[in-house]
Amino acid sequence: ALKPVLAAPASSNASPTLSLTAAHTFLAAGKTRDALECVSIGTTMEQMALTLQIYLRIDRIDLAKEQLSAMRTVDEDAILSQLCAAYVDVANGSSTAADAIHHLNTLQEQYGASLMLLNCAAVAHLTAGNYSEAEDSLAEAVAEFNGGEDADTLVNTVVCYQHLGRAAGDIDPLLNTLRAKFGAHPFVEGLKRVEGALERESIKYKVDAISA
Repeated sequence: ALKPVLAAPASSNASPTLSLTAAHTFLAAGKTRDALECVSIGTTMEQMALTLQIYLRIDRIDLAKEQLSAMRTVDEDAILSQLCAAYVDVANGSSTAADAIHHLNTLQEQYGASLMLLNCAAVAHLTAGNYSEAEDSLAEAVAEFNGGEDADTLVNTVVCYQHLGRAAGDIDPLLNTLRAKFGAHPFVEGLKRVEGALERESIKYKVDAISA
């Protein structure tokens, strides 16, 4: 239903709000290419930021870096420019994770902590190998922003606990909450696929008990 609206003559200069709404709708439906088409030629910071995030989603960090450069040309000090810089630094790996942590700390100092910023900081620390610091960020997300009811906080905590070598007793309740409340989350869907594959493989090697 969105494509005819976007293709209509009246939408040739579609508002940024329309293109962003369409892009998010396509992303929710798994239509990454269509989402990119909605925002890739956009000139607002919001359109440029979403374009960058889509490039990262499809593992085109080279294009994401180009997009970040364009955003910085428009407004280097904008919140979205700093946030997207952190995204790119994390995607680039451990070598630039410290830069991401710096950007995120600066944002928290300027605007205060939030559930999203604390999760981003946790991911940056995980990428850098700072597992205790990641745990601290996630604990703050849970304590201050009800992160125990947020899918991303739960997923990041599971990953963090695995790196810290926590026992199954710490991790399983988080996984149970994810399965019960966020069954459509990509992480949970991935778990289901892996568990299904393991179950199918285990059946192949099942050995029936031999009676004496």
